[in-house]
Amino acid sequence: MVKTLRSLAGDIGVMQRESAMLMATVTSLSAAELDRPTRCEGWTRAHVIAHLAGGADALTNLARWAVTGEETPAYGSREERDAAIEATAGLPAAELVAALSRADARLLEAVRALTGGVAVESVPTLSGAEISVFSLPARRTTEVIVHHDDLDTTWTWHEADPDAVLDAIEVCVDRLQGHPDSPGLHIVAREGEEWTVGDGAIRVQGYYEALLPFLARGQVERGLQYEGEVPSLPRG
Repeated sequence: MVKTLRSLAGDIGVMQRESAMLMATVTSLSAAELDRPTRCEGWTRAHVIAHLAGGADALTNLARWAVTGEETPAYGSREERDAAIEATAGLPAAELVAALSRADARLLEAVRALTGGVAVESVPTLSGAEISVFSLPARRTTEVIVHHDDLDTTWTWHEADPDAVLDAIEVCVDRLQGHPDSPGLHIVAREGEEWTVGDGAIRVQGYYEALLPFLARGQVERGLQYEGEVPSLPRG
């Protein structure tokens, strides 16, 4: 995924649109509905929302690091992250929603600051891989739309902006390309794009809205075409 300073404004706009749609869903949920399970095993909707708030703050730290050049830890240990999610998920409904809203606002301010120039152009992810700082809005958009689906509400993948879905596909492909357990894939979008993972041995084809659920969560939607058995993808 190639992102530059020139693509930043448009990517921020897409991020804002998808974040607003997610917030509309989140604010519509009652306290009882927040306690319901999600597509993320062991997590309630409150846990997913808490995770999204924490994810926004992690990306905010990376964006600030890019601007200042001063290393800002983005991620604590797994134990610290899990504890933070549990604590935030346990907040009353209104406070939980407010926590996500504040985290989104901090991230928006931080990525907008990238337009004024950066001191470093790449920062490390949780896995240790280096990513372009200009890809941060697109990566947040991916996190937002994938977890929007995880909430298991009436929202569906096709409601996401096509640009958001394409960026999310490319983020997922980038992750698979760097994962040692990924199968060889030749991914073909009917809209025109193609990507290769490993030796490209298995052809997977479909429209964006069928490819993304598969690449992000292993979901097989109508219209997804593949050879033989469904390829098993690594998680995380």
